[in-house]
Amino acid sequence: MEKSPGMNDYKTLSGSSYLKHKRFETMKNIQKALSVWILTACTLPLAAQYPVIPDSVKARAARQEAEIDRRSNEAWEKALPIVLQEAQQGRPYKPWASKPEDLVKSNIPAFPGAEGGGAYTPGGRGGKVIVVTSLADSGPGSFREACETGGARVIVFNVSGVIHLKSQINLRAPYVTIAGQTAPGDGVCVSGSSFLIDTHDVVIRHMRFRRGAQDVAFRDDAVGGNAVGNIIVDHCSASWGLDENMSIYRHVYNRDESGYGLKLPTVNITIQNSIFSEALDTYNHSFGATIGGHNSSFCRNLFASNISRNCSVGMNGGFNFVNNVVFNWWNRSVDGGDNTSFYNIINNYFKPGPITPVGKPISYRLLKPEAGRDQSKPISFGKAFVKGNVVDGNAKVTRDNWDGGVQLADNVDANKFLPQIKSEQPFDMAPVTIMDAKSAYTFVLNNVGATLPRRDAVDTRVVKTVKTGKVTYVENAPEFVSPYVKRRLPVDSYKQGIITDIRQVGGLPEYKGESYVDSDGDGMPDKWEIANGLNPNDPSDAVKDCNGDGYTNIEKYINGMDTKKKIDWTNPKNNGDTLAKRTSLM
Repeated sequence: MEKSPGMNDYKTLSGSSYLKHKRFETMKNIQKALSVWILTACTLPLAAQYPVIPDSVKARAARQEAEIDRRSNEAWEKALPIVLQEAQQGRPYKPWASKPEDLVKSNIPAFPGAEGGGAYTPGGRGGKVIVVTSLADSGPGSFREACETGGARVIVFNVSGVIHLKSQINLRAPYVTIAGQTAPGDGVCVSGSSFLIDTHDVVIRHMRFRRGAQDVAFRDDAVGGNAVGNIIVDHCSASWGLDENMSIYRHVYNRDESGYGLKLPTVNITIQNSIFSEALDTYNHSFGATIGGHNSSFCRNLFASNISRNCSVGMNGGFNFVNNVVFNWWNRSVDGGDNTSFYNIINNYFKPGPITPVGKPISYRLLKPEAGRDQSKPISFGKAFVKGNVVDGNAKVTRDNWDGGVQLADNVDANKFLPQIKSEQPFDMAPVTIMDAKSAYTFVLNNVGATLPRRDAVDTRVVKTVKTGKVTYVENAPEFVSPYVKRRLPVDSYKQGIITDIRQVGGLPEYKGESYVDSDGDGMPDKWEIANGLNPNDPSDAVKDCNGDGYTNIEKYINGMDTKKKIDWTNPKNNGDTLAKRTSLM
């Protein structure tokens, strides 16, 4: 019988504790890399990719982390009683999960068009509406305040511009929907620090996370966290991370005060229609994403100009990578997992770019499965279904993905193990729309990223580089040289798409827009409420359902739905993206 969690069990790993844990994992990776180097007598020690941090910088970071933890825990102490109260009213709170069945699913999609493992999270449905009205790092009306609030909530925006974070945001209270598409004008962009998902039941749409910071003491993701599960990320843009642009695959269940405990998979997760581009190579870590988990789906995403982890499979079990586009990688494309992994690598499009080594095996690598990590046992691998993938410019691998596209470590007998790894049939996965690779390439470039209220200059430029195969950069841009690490690439690698400083590609654009009139402060503009028969002076109608289709009125607004027409959303045949052809929510 499952043990009911006590109060101490709610101290899940979060905040800077998550980042400390990740840095602990990094140190283990350094040791592993050094061991591999010694064994293989490689001329370039992989351990050299990590910076050597002076004690003074470590001390400064420790002080900052302590203050970050203090503020995050203070906010969580206020939020937790509300979370527990709502748990008694039908919204269970789970500080951990180990299998997909541990979390409750809705009977209708998170939004029309949601697919894959995370498609049926309720997010913030039925909860309070919080309107972000300030671009400040914290305080009333800020994005941070909305994220740190307890209870189910739908977060909308009535402000446009850049939200410059002074420290990471920790999303700890569950049941939340974040609707970036509601921002006026050019929309919003979160910059300066990380956005960490430390909970379950999260819906994020049309958000931009462009970290951009270079502090060697905080070499962290643009989006990451201690994610439990029931999460869907759709039409988001993550770039300029100092580690990965996206890292969601596991959570650590805390059992002691040190911040370390049982490592468990994130469950029920979808990342779809999103862009992960230009991770900063300031400290040799221009990494696209580490993703995975149990019942996970990664569909129709663009990975552009990251040297490695495009993507890295961060957990065991099933891994479903479908209709993605990968462009301009250097030494790693898709790899990872272990001997218990089951990979579906289906109909993706790989396009080498300026930094990709021409003619080398990495230039046509579709997948590099990793072996089991227990070195006391004979080497073994998982199983992989790899089919329908295109490598631009390589007819041989495109014709037969197993004719060079699936590669193993140099010291492994490929002739022995590849036949054991190969599966002729795909493995079970949550339903997703699948198109052929060339159609996926066109679809991805035309549709992915935060496209509402409109695609910004960064994504427009990145997509153009994929289409043309040529990167653009600022002439005479600053060439960042760190005293803490020797880079593996030249200082002017930005001329091949791998940047170390956001100024090399023009930095952040401006995001302008005028606030809309919302008399009752319920997150729905007066103009929309009047057009749809609602009362612009009644804040309670946001959480009502005017046509009985299961979605609240605020959800109908943020998802561009027809309030006059009742659709049976429990029928998968009706699950189409209602925002797909919209240029505005009005």
